Amino acid sequence: MSIHISVSTTFSEVFTDKPRDITADEYLAEPASLRQPAGPAARTTAMPRSRQAEYVADLGDLYGLDDSAAPAAVISRSYGEMAARVLEGCGAGAEPVDLMILAYTNTEFFTLESAGSFLVDVFPSTKTAFAVTEQGRLAPFTALQLAKGFLGEKGFEKAAVVAIEQSAVPLISDHDAEIPVGDVAAAILMTRGTAAVGDGGLSVVLRKVGGQARLGQLVREILNSEMAALGCTPLIVIGDHIPIGEVASLSPHVHRAVPGRVCTGVWEALDRYLRSDGRYSGPILVAEYDPMLDHLGGGSVCYRPRLGSAPTL
Repeated sequence: MSIHISVSTTFSEVFTDKPRDITADEYLAEPASLRQPAGPAARTTAMPRSRQAEYVADLGDLYGLDDSAAPAAVISRSYGEMAARVLEGCGAGAEPVDLMILAYTNTEFFTLESAGSFLVDVFPSTKTAFAVTEQGRLAPFTALQLAKGFLGEKGFEKAAVVAIEQSAVPLISDHDAEIPVGDVAAAILMTRGTAAVGDGGLSVVLRKVGGQARLGQLVREILNSEMAALGCTPLIVIGDHIPIGEVASLSPHVHRAVPGRVCTGVWEALDRYLRSDGRYSGPILVAEYDPMLDHLGGGSVCYRPRLGSAPTL
């Protein structure tokens, strides 16, 4: 027997409500009890614009940006708040989750909550919470690889990975970068169990591509290798930069991410499919390409919804 890691629940959300903006005077006049949220539903304030602008200006100086205060003109959300909402959608508030890893494209604005400490406060049973960043579209794949390592250790039975992006976040790259078209968070909840040797499990692959001309070939190599290990036809979810012609013949169930997502694309698309189907249970292959980093992420996992945990519309 060997350790088997499977996905039991997914949940994603597009945030359309506007974050609240307050002045420094309003912030100081507000009772401290309102500035310290007891949970996602109790979130009532944002960082005062003046303090946020000061922080972003200092951060911009580190990158040598002359107009470093400009990004502060847009109010950003707390990654911790966004993560908590989709984690609750996964049922994390109803049962203990040992590990929570956030994955996003770049450091967030100055907010009241540090993502890790905020999540530990909201979900006190969590043993470890941290973030993976500065890796563009492939940050969630690194987070999955780290989650796999933790779930191989004693005392870690459940883990959650949350991909997050928002259009207000500055400094995604020193180059001309893709900017998310919206504020999105997508979570997957994984459970450790036992299975016979060779019964799949969580697999993550990260490869340097070597240019767009080699992308199709490498996509085929990785997905064919994963399919050979599975020995069956999977559900396939790909990013919008993956040539769909390279995977269309591999499975009758191929779904593609919505354009304009940076690191949430495949995970949001996966959640949308699982919610619309409601009956699927089995292997999943994922693939995502980051053209700026010229890296391809791929992997496989088995979706085994627990009774009563399957996503619903």
